[in-house]
Amino acid sequence: MTESNPTIPQFVRDDLSRLEIAVDEPTLLKLAHFLDLLLEANTRMNLTAIRDRDAAWSRMIIDSLTLLPGFDNVEAGSRIIDIGSGGGLPGIPLAIARPDLNFTLLDATGKKVAFHKTVIETLELKNCQSIQSRAETIGHDKDHRAKYDIATSRAIGKIPEVLEYSLPLLQVGGRMLAMKGPSVEQELAAPSEALTILGAGDLFIFEAYPETFDNNLVVVSVIKDRPTPKEYPRLPGLPKQSPL
Repeated sequence: MTESNPTIPQFVRDDLSRLEIAVDEPTLLKLAHFLDLLLEANTRMNLTAIRDRDAAWSRMIIDSLTLLPGFDNVEAGSRIIDIGSGGGLPGIPLAIARPDLNFTLLDATGKKVAFHKTVIETLELKNCQSIQSRAETIGHDKDHRAKYDIATSRAIGKIPEVLEYSLPLLQVGGRMLAMKGPSVEQELAAPSEALTILGAGDLFIFEAYPETFDNNLVVVSVIKDRPTPKEYPRLPGLPKQSPL
C-alpha cells in the first residue's frame, strides 16, 4: 500500500464513540487515506460537492459507517453491491470497515469506476471490485441478478426508483439499505406499487443519528421476501422517468 500520513480529527473518534461504532486504529488510518484520495481526485473530476475535509469526514465517512449496524448479522463472505457508488460511497468505507465481506461498486461513469479501481489498488482492498454498468442492465445478468445479500445506495433517486434498481439484484432474504434525507417521508406518501411488484417485504425507516447530532440522515431498510418478476428492472432510464 502506498505510504500515507493522514490526520484524523478528534471529533471523528468522538462521534464514532457516541454512535457506538467500533473502528480500530488501522481501519481509521485507511479511511483517512481513502478520504485524502477522494478529495485529491475531486479537484480533477466531479465526485462530490463537499470540499472541506472536516465536513467530508462527517458527511461521507461517518455517514457511510452508520450503515454498519445493518451488517451485524451478515455472514463472512456475503456479497454486497453499492449501487450508483459515485465517489465510492458508502461502499468503500464499508469495505474498509468489513474486510470479511465482498463488495461490488457499481457506477455507469467510466471516470468514477477508474477512481474506484485506483483506490482499491492503492489501499489493497482485496474484498472490493468496481464495475461500469447500470443497475437496469446488470439486474438481468445471471452473474448479478439475485446474487447479493445487501444492496446499498446513497441519494440515487426516489424510493420506487431505488427499489427497482436494488431488489432484482438481491437474493430472497437480502436487504436494501438506502441512505436518504428527511424528504423520504414525502416520497413514501405518494402511492406506489413498487414494494408489491418487486418482491419486497415491509419497509422500515430509521434515523442514522440520535437527536444529539445535527444530522438528519435516514436509512430506508427493506427485506426482499420473494423473487422479483423477470421483467424488472425495466429498460435503462424507465425507473426514473416512469416510477412504479
